[in-house]
Amino acid sequence: MGPPTKVIAEIQLAKGEPLTADQLLAYPLFAEVQKASLEKYPGAVVLRKFKKGEIICKEGEYGSTAFVILKGKVEIYLATPMAHLKSQKAEKGKGWFQRFKTMLKGDKEDPREKSGGETRMIPIDAPVDLDLHRPIAEMGVGDLFGEMTCLNFYPRSATVRALEDCEMLEMLRNVLTLLQKRSKTFKDKLDKGYRQRSVKTHLRGLPLFQELSDAQIDDLSNKVELVQFDPGEVIVKQGDPADAAYLVRLGFVKVTQAYPGGDLVLRYLHRGNFFGAAGILSTGIRSATVSAVDHVEVVRVKKEDIQSLMKMAPRVRLEMNIDLARAKESAEASAVAAPSLPLDSMLEQGLMQAQSLLLLDLESCTRCDDCVRGCADTHDGITRLVRDGLRFDKYLVATSCRSCADPVCLIGCPVGSIHRKDSLEIVIEDWCIGCGLCAKQCPYGNINMHPIEMTVPADDATGAKAQVKSKAVTCDLCGGIDEPACVYACPHGAAMRVDPKTFFTQRPGGAK
Repeated sequence: MGPPTKVIAEIQLAKGEPLTADQLLAYPLFAEVQKASLEKYPGAVVLRKFKKGEIICKEGEYGSTAFVILKGKVEIYLATPMAHLKSQKAEKGKGWFQRFKTMLKGDKEDPREKSGGETRMIPIDAPVDLDLHRPIAEMGVGDLFGEMTCLNFYPRSATVRALEDCEMLEMLRNVLTLLQKRSKTFKDKLDKGYRQRSVKTHLRGLPLFQELSDAQIDDLSNKVELVQFDPGEVIVKQGDPADAAYLVRLGFVKVTQAYPGGDLVLRYLHRGNFFGAAGILSTGIRSATVSAVDHVEVVRVKKEDIQSLMKMAPRVRLEMNIDLARAKESAEASAVAAPSLPLDSMLEQGLMQAQSLLLLDLESCTRCDDCVRGCADTHDGITRLVRDGLRFDKYLVATSCRSCADPVCLIGCPVGSIHRKDSLEIVIEDWCIGCGLCAKQCPYGNINMHPIEMTVPADDATGAKAQVKSKAVTCDLCGGIDEPACVYACPHGAAMRVDPKTFFTQRPGGAK
């Protein structure tokens, strides 16, 4: 998962002027921190100076530090084109497979089905989010950015450029954590900034609150609580009373349900996602457990505040009912996919994680590679499967997306561009910045970084162009075609997409 953090820290902090404990105490930011605490981390904070137009950090690069702006203004933006890789119909007359090719398609050109509750804002590691259709914003004195990169060593979520001459403090995680825990003024300032600049946008972006008046949104944003959780800490527990709903402000959370055969991960949620509302309206009991994957901060909306809004705003009740219906439907689908077969061999090979496997029947397969060629021809010459992998019984488990029960590829995306729809299909959105973290996270090598020519403005003022070299791609199940091209292309019926937990138990004699 990227370079060693010690190496990153040494490289980045070497660029600035290290500050002593006495020098740090001269900044109001550190007024409430003990000198002895700062002396434990010599060189962990540096003073950085940037000229107008200079790049401070780039999207996709690994880092381990956060920045506080002392002087000047910066712009924060995504240089990566807002487009995704998609199979499209091409010219006719070149054979069945050649009628499709892969290209970059923008959301306006090719609107895709969106999962419920999705907003048109891109979550980034800063006090603001970016508009999908104009992904650029400004930050100024007192703003903190790079918090998630600093705390969890994720890739940078955006590119930051100085709009004027700037001065900043760049710090390592130990000092940022110290400020968060020891400086009430620092935390209150961050909380106030979030309430003023982002929480209203986040609340307004939820279907639940879209039709509230400005006064109602203002009132709600002043009532919510900001709560922090450490990695692994449980936020809500399945079976407990549902006394609040939550909006993720920082970090990633994992939603799981317990079944007799083990826990099933329903989804991972990131900045801007909402959870816990359905339990308030239905039984009043939590239907799932939600826990912090990394350092997490959530916005807690009390049950009584939601109930009060339901009385005043009919749309709130309507959306609560929609959310409840969606939760019930998801739970029913999850129950079917839940682990229930304690099969040692399947567990050893990770097949119990899979909810959709591409299998090749080795007794029927002639090793002709038509499945691989069919996938490649459908995706502009780049296959999204490899006819190799684990063996289970008489089947080859080909290298292709498994729609895992616990999709760890979703953890850590710095801009939240990869997610799972309620149908369990993994989707990579237009704003993928090509950092490659999802590909590194996948335990089975089923996400590829697809090289493709994409020109973007250069980082300097010369007018030259720079290239973004890749975007993440994974099996899209050949959406728009009756069945995946790999399955269609097999002349012997050896290729198939199956749910392993039902497929192997429904075979005569069960799994071997």
